[in-house]
Amino acid sequence: DRRLTQKQLADKLNISKSTLGHYEQGVSLPPPQLLISISEFFHVPIDYILGKCTCKAEYLYLSEDFCNNMTYGDVINELVKLSKSDRKHIAYELKLMKLANSK
Repeated sequence: DRRLTQKQLADKLNISKSTLGHYEQGVSLPPPQLLISISEFFHVPIDYILGKCTCKAEYLYLSEDFCNNMTYGDVINELVKLSKSDRKHIAYELKLMKLANSK
């Protein structure tokens, strides 16, 4: 997203280009402090960096106002309480809204 070369990113993270290459190729894993630095640099959760989730939103956004005195975190908490069938309906409606807004 930042359109950086591997060398530029390595310099910003204070590591060598080859070390960054090893992390990108899965040859080795970055230490926890470097994961934090990468997370902060790209403004994404560590779980996203590790491939454990596809959500790029920072956890900080969970406390922001969604609507009607609910935060994004409140919405997620309510979603996980729903049945799988109800979640499928909501996902379908979201896709329809996204499609309608793209026209």
